Amino acid sequence: MDELLKVQQKKKNILFLFIGLIALTTLIFGGYFYKNQVSLAKEQDSLTATGTLEATSVMASFKVPGRIDTLLVAEGDQVKKGAVLAALETKELQAKLSQAKGAHEAALAASRQAEEAVPLTSQQVETTIAQCNAKVEQATVKVRSAQQLYDRMVELHKAGAISDSQFDDATNNYDAAKQQLEEAKAALAQAEAARLKVEVSQAQHDAAVGQANQAQGAVDEASAYLENSKLKAPMNGFITQKYLEQGEMLNAGTPVFEITDLVNSYVKVFISEKKIGRVRLGQKVEIRVPAFPDKVFEGKVVFINNAGEFAVKKAVNEQYQHDIRSFEVKIDVPNQDLLLKVGMTANVKILEE
Repeated sequence: MDELLKVQQKKKNILFLFIGLIALTTLIFGGYFYKNQVSLAKEQDSLTATGTLEATSVMASFKVPGRIDTLLVAEGDQVKKGAVLAALETKELQAKLSQAKGAHEAALAASRQAEEAVPLTSQQVETTIAQCNAKVEQATVKVRSAQQLYDRMVELHKAGAISDSQFDDATNNYDAAKQQLEEAKAALAQAEAARLKVEVSQAQHDAAVGQANQAQGAVDEASAYLENSKLKAPMNGFITQKYLEQGEMLNAGTPVFEITDLVNSYVKVFISEKKIGRVRLGQKVEIRVPAFPDKVFEGKVVFINNAGEFAVKKAVNEQYQHDIRSFEVKIDVPNQDLLLKVGMTANVKILEE
């Protein structure tokens, strides 16, 4: 009988132990599940998102066509804005510049000659006009004197005091004086009309100046072409792609290098409209990448798009159904040590006060 009681007691103890283990297990797993649910809820409510690391890139290309003479950088090189990356062959461009300079010098010489001709022509014309004016004055004096003599002769001839031949001489002298005056006036008019030559000379000078300016423009254009035969870096960065080799022909605008600003990388993420109101410019951001799981990179919000993008999920209630929009947020991530690579997956968390 005692043995039976002992066996029953053991069974009860085992049962109680089993029930206790079940209860403890339930409590442990329940707590773990609760913590997971709380953690998941916090995670869903936090300003977290996933994006891809990006960086500003530009294509460096020549403004003029030609053949590549020299490549001065290679992939991976760091370059500064304005640094010469490559150069084209320049024999033809230098020849065109020499031709343009020669034409410019000739145009300048013609312009100087035309400039000197203007005052010379004016001086000659005004001298002739002054001479003609003097002759007109002299002829006028002679006409007055001849007219006075003629008037006296008329009276004397009427009175029979002089002969017909004397009267004819006075008449002829008066007519000759008037003829000389008309000729002097005609010469003066012709001399004054010659002032048009000065205007023509000035117009020729203006045209010569215009041709000289046009020739200077050709020199400037040829100089610009020669300067554009050097490919300069449009920004600071690293050579991430080389598309052409030395000796290859290219057209204007053909990419030669890709330059990427790896030091100033950024991440673009999309935040739902329910959370976008909590995002502000300048907010600090923590960025993590799978390549460095234990390292946190710091960034900040620099752009928030005011226009919504694609829908993240559909919201439904009793009255209407619509898509919840998301908004692009750009985050600057300094990358001085170049640990971050373009294309890496970035998990971001926008910090809130």
